[in-house]
Amino acid sequence: MDHAEARELLEIAAVEPGGLARLMAGDTAEAAALAGHLAGCDECTQEMARLRRVAGIVRGVVRTTPPPELREQTLAFVRAVGRLRSGTSGTLAAASAGVTSPMINPSASVERQRAARRPMGWRRLAAIAAVVAAAVAGTGIAVVQSQQQADAVRDLATVTTWTVRVNAQPDARHVALTATGATSERGMLLFSPTTRELVVVATGLVEPPAGQEFRCWVESGGVRQGVGRMSFGGGVAYWVGPVSAVAGLSGHATFGVSLVDTGGSAVGAAPVLRGSL
Repeated sequence: MDHAEARELLEIAAVEPGGLARLMAGDTAEAAALAGHLAGCDECTQEMARLRRVAGIVRGVVRTTPPPELREQTLAFVRAVGRLRSGTSGTLAAASAGVTSPMINPSASVERQRAARRPMGWRRLAAIAAVVAAAVAGTGIAVVQSQQQADAVRDLATVTTWTVRVNAQPDARHVALTATGATSERGMLLFSPTTRELVVVATGLVEPPAGQEFRCWVESGGVRQGVGRMSFGGGVAYWVGPVSAVAGLSGHATFGVSLVDTGGSAVGAAPVLRGSL
């Protein structure tokens, strides 16, 4: 089994909850061949570890099992994209196979593919983006009845895109965010000091009433710098974008989320979520 075949198996397995664990525990000839390849390939072993981390983050975003028909559409799309080799657009290959991605705009996918730094990064993006799209559909958000719902679907796809892109960076850091009080809020932060790109996803936060908003920030050396306002959709709060404050971090630094008045500053505001960078 070569690198491409091993990675394709891993990526397709990562689509389904527990898929990687089942693949590695299987007694089929395919599973044995993969295990043999991984035993002598550090690169593919690291790729499997990255896929596990990304799958954990994405399933933290949307934890609903999609309907069977959407699952089959998703797997068909992923298998079509999985047959790609270098130099071929994922969207075009899927289209040539007569397969369309559920809820994925082809033109938007092409733009994301052009921005991808590595072909393998794009293949992983296509697989996970399809899963998130199907999972979002399972929550009912996909029945777009308002612009707000349409924006939520679009933003969750953006979260997935950024998650995979940032995770592919050699210096990517994953930080757990915990509640500062006796509450159930928690979050996940992923960022790259080199590219200054950051993704934060939080669960358990209740969308604030009119006149208030959740803002995230980075504090280093006693100086707090605002990052942005958290958005809500699919039962989670999230923010993605470039953050200059994560470049060249030295010593102790903290990432936090605070509830503030709309348009106000998070400087000095008590955090509801925080984590050490």
